[in-house]
Amino acid sequence: MTHGLFQYLKKRHKIELSVLVAVALVLVATLLFTPIRIYLWVEEHRIILMWVTVVLLTAITGVMWAIAADLKEQLRQWEQGTVQERREQETMYKFYDEKGDLKLIVRPDMLFYLEAADNYVQIHYMNAGKMEKILIRNTLKNIEWRFRDMNLVRCHRSYIVNLDNVKVLKRSDGDVMIDFGNEKIAQIPVSRSYGEKVFEKFA
Repeated sequence: MTHGLFQYLKKRHKIELSVLVAVALVLVATLLFTPIRIYLWVEEHRIILMWVTVVLLTAITGVMWAIAADLKEQLRQWEQGTVQERREQETMYKFYDEKGDLKLIVRPDMLFYLEAADNYVQIHYMNAGKMEKILIRNTLKNIEWRFRDMNLVRCHRSYIVNLDNVKVLKRSDGDVMIDFGNEKIAQIPVSRSYGEKVFEKFA
């Protein structure tokens, strides 16, 4: 924090503050350590020098107030950015394998569904306008539990879907299908055992 403040002061108000402080120090040194002749001159012009000193101190105070105001604004912007960043981080989906190693971080609007594949889970997500998938060693049950308070919902023994990206739930020949409204993304079946929960959260 101290190093950051020092760097900030070097960039902002450096010239004016340095000049004012230097002049003030010269005046003080002149008043305290000058030879007799200069001292007599100083005594003669003491009032003028006092007013100059007052003006300089007032100017230094003004610069310091400006620095404080700038620091306060910088701190406010930093805190605002940190809060926003923290919120974004909290809403990101982070997927770990069974060993606890982080394998994928994806934004909610880019994640579509997860598919069981034996002892693995295949995560389907959008990247640069194209559907991609990654295979991680884990189970749908573990992932379902990890994201139980979010919009990842088990809709089938083999699928978990991100309801944030579901556009339509439609029934066809007695079967319920999840449609993401994108021809590049396959429709996902909803089994009867999970149907009520899916409809409740989607509604």
